[in-house]
Amino acid sequence: MGISIQLVNTTLTADMNRQAKQKRKTGRSTVSDIVSFLLEDGELEAVLTTVGRETLPTLARVDPYRDCEFDHYFCGLAVNELDRIAGRPLPADQRDFLSELRSLLQQALAEPAFSIRFIGD
Repeated sequence: MGISIQLVNTTLTADMNRQAKQKRKTGRSTVSDIVSFLLEDGELEAVLTTVGRETLPTLARVDPYRDCEFDHYFCGLAVNELDRIAGRPLPADQRDFLSELRSLLQQALAEPAFSIRFIGD
């Protein structure tokens, strides 16, 4: 199990727009630029188990076997949830993962064309 968490820029340049049109014709997904990424290998599920899925309902929506995208609204919700659990004792690997995830979410919030994409197995 693993999730690729990608910070993507959804602004299409002229060349990307041509690629996107071609992909739409073939039924493939849209084109975007990956700005940064984080590889997850079970840390999210470990955090959800430790703190409870009801404590992080936005992140609990992420299915490790499917793709999911967070726009600014969901990124904001996720950051607020992470802020609420900031003082809880967690293992170092979970704290490190949450810190990196929070950084990606904040970067997405800082740029109007950015979003977070979770790519499941």
